[in-house]
Formats: sequence, structure tokens, C-alpha cells
Amino acid sequence: MMNRAARSEYGVLRFHGAVRREKVSAILSLSGIACISLGLAWTICYLMFDRAELSIVFVGLMAVGILALVRSRRSDGASLLIVAHGVLAAICAIALIDAPIERVPRSVHLFLLPLAAGAAFTFEARERYGSMVFPLGCMVLFVGFALGTLDTLAPGLSPPLELREWGARANTTISMALLAAIFGIYRLDIGKRLRLERELGRAVRNGEIEVHYQPQVRVDGRAIGVEALVRWRHPSGTTLSPDVFIPLAEESTLISDVGLEVLRQACGLLEQWSRHAHTRGLRVAVNISPVQLLDAAFVPSVARLVAQSRIDPALLELELTESALSADTAEMIERMRELELLGVSWALDDFGTGYSSLSTLRRLPVRKLKIDRQFVQEVTAQERAQRLLGKIVEISQIMGMSALAEGVETSEQRDLLVSLGCEQFQGFLFARPMPAEALHAWLDGPMVCEGV
Repeated sequence: MMNRAARSEYGVLRFHGAVRREKVSAILSLSGIACISLGLAWTICYLMFDRAELSIVFVGLMAVGILALVRSRRSDGASLLIVAHGVLAAICAIALIDAPIERVPRSVHLFLLPLAAGAAFTFEARERYGSMVFPLGCMVLFVGFALGTLDTLAPGLSPPLELREWGARANTTISMALLAAIFGIYRLDIGKRLRLERELGRAVRNGEIEVHYQPQVRVDGRAIGVEALVRWRHPSGTTLSPDVFIPLAEESTLISDVGLEVLRQACGLLEQWSRHAHTRGLRVAVNISPVQLLDAAFVPSVARLVAQSRIDPALLELELTESALSADTAEMIERMRELELLGVSWALDDFGTGYSSLSTLRRLPVRKLKIDRQFVQEVTAQERAQRLLGKIVEISQIMGMSALAEGVETSEQRDLLVSLGCEQFQGFLFARPMPAEALHAWLDGPMVCEGV
């Protein structure tokens, strides 16, 4: 059976997930609107009471809110951390000014509760700083402000008493409303994930999992194989991309069913190709989740598929992302070698973005390095990216491997890659991902890209 700790470790390695991006975007948007609204309201209040010196920190709060709205478009973990720390700094600064006086208690520190809840809810469990350390830090500060432990740091500035009384009621109400809103987002997210998981569980049985194929070509534009890319034809009529459902599949046992269905269709395509001379030598590359590889049943399942389809296993290429090698390397290498003994070949995907050292690379049964598209996109604009790409190609040659550049979209990128020694490519310049039927038509055509 699959190791539970390993499943947790590799919950989301390749894909950030559309569901998570929506969640992060919602949290950042809520933070931005709250910060701008509160900052603007309190800035106006302090200016009306001729306390301009106290409004400075609220101007900073508005700046954090604007940043949150801008970064909500990116919806990544880095944006969330930047905004979270900005909000934390603003809350602490205002809470120091908000030291209790007479009958008015401190209230600004209550905003630490929705901040902690939002971070704990939004960050993945494997992102330990964001999901655990930061929320705990917020709670420690909350307790410190609530008990008055931090009152000695107060600057001795305080708003007028009547403004403080009104503000205490407003802060309590708004902070609790924000906390309720965050729990509401959390509940909607959980409901959506559970519904999606139930539907995905039926997808394989109902034949809703489809595989599209993107050709891989040589310098002259001739095909050497394809990469299998999974799609989910949802009953609603929408075709879902992998970043919507693969993270969910990896967090459950569903990745085994989905992954094997992709392998089954890939083996079926190889079996069809074996009947025709012009396609008999083409490869099919299939992405493998580290969660699949750590499943003891995976190797026997692949062996059974290869035997049933009667294909040449050397034409089946399994791809593992470099980031998957961050832990449990020994066990993963052992499984990779077991599959290599079946005749299956291996490629290391997204090379240059992960954790593998050259010593690890030497131990891997890898025959191909796939250069991450990020480097390809930067290669025509950054000399540093060109040098790095040249070194990756050189490493592949020294180690007896081939190098394939992903995400090639322009002739300029292709020509520069060729000058660096790269001879295999994949990207929109040559062909977009397509269903099997369209792929057959493409292979029967001239198989050359624009400008080749």
C-alpha cells in the first residue's frame, strides 16, 4: 500500500491546481478590499480629528490592500506570503497604538484571528511555514496583545476617547465578520473539492478521461514521438485541464485509477502505431506522479498493461518531474529501475527547477532531460538563461542522455536552442496538444513547422 506520509509529502508537486488558485485569489481579494476600506475609513477619521500623525500607519494598510488586489491576479504562494506579512506588520503597528485606555479595551489585535485562519486554511500542509509557523506566530501575538504583555512597546500615542469607543465596537464587528467570511470560503472550498472528488471517482468508469497528445520533433521538424496529456471531459460539457483535478487525485487514491487509464490509452496508441511502418518507431511519453511511483502496485500494473497491449516497452517513456526527487529518493530510484528492467525508458521532466544533484542524476535510470519551459521562454532575452541552457545540454551529452526543450513557441527560440546543441523540441511552434484522431492526421501530413 502507498505510504501515507509520502502521499502527504507529494500531495501537489507538479500542479498548483486551479481550485487552489481560486481559493488564494478569493483570500487575497478579501484581504485587499478589507485593508483598503479600513485604511481609508480610519485615515479620514484621524484627519477629521486633526491626528494626521496616526493616519500614517493606515496609509500603509491601504498600500498593503492595493498590493493584495494586484497580487490576487497571480494567486501564488509567494503573493500570499508577501501580503500576509504586510497585513501582520500593519496590525501589530496599529495594535500598539490601540493600547487599552480607561474603559476602552484593545480591539485591533482581533484581526490577527482571521489572518491566522486565512493562512492556515490557504497554505498546503507541506508548506509548513505558511500553514503552521505563520498562524502560530499570529496567535502568539494575539495572546501577547490580549494579556497586555506588549503594552510596554506602545508609543504613547492614542486616538481621542470617543473615537476609540466607536472603533472598539467597529473593530470587533468587522474582525469577526472577516473570520466568518474566511470560514465561509473554506466551507465552499471543501464542498467543491468533495463534489469534484466524487465526480472524478466516476470519471474513469464512465470513460470521461481523455488523452491529448503533443508531438515531439527533431531539428528538421520530423516527429520522434508525443507526450500524453490528460484531460477530463466533464459531464457538464467542459473539458478540464489537469491542474483542475490532478492535485485532488494525488491527495486521494484516485491518481492510481486516472494514471493507469492514461497509460492504458498510451499503450493502445503504441499498439496501433506498431501496425504501420511510418509510426512504428515513435515513442509515447507519459507523466508519472511520485504518488503513483511510491505505490507498490504500480510496477505490476505497468507490466500487465505492457504485456496485454503487446507493445515494445522501449517506446513507452515515463516522465518524472525533477521536484519529485526532494525526498524518498532511494525508494523512487528502486521503482524506476524495476520499470527499466521491463524495458521502459525514463525522462526527467522540468529539469533545472527541482532538487536533484549531479550525484543523484547519475543514479537515476534516465535517458532524457526535458528542459523546463521557463528557461526556453527566457533564452532569447537573458544571456544567463542561454548559458544555463548550454550547460544543461552539455550535461546531457556528457551523461549519454538526450535533451528536449519544452515550450518552444518561436523560430527565434528554436534557432537559439539549436545553436546551443539542443536537437529535440516540443511546443506550439510545432504543434499543439490534440486528440488521437487529429494526431493521426498530423502524422500523415508534412510534419514540419513554420520556418523549418
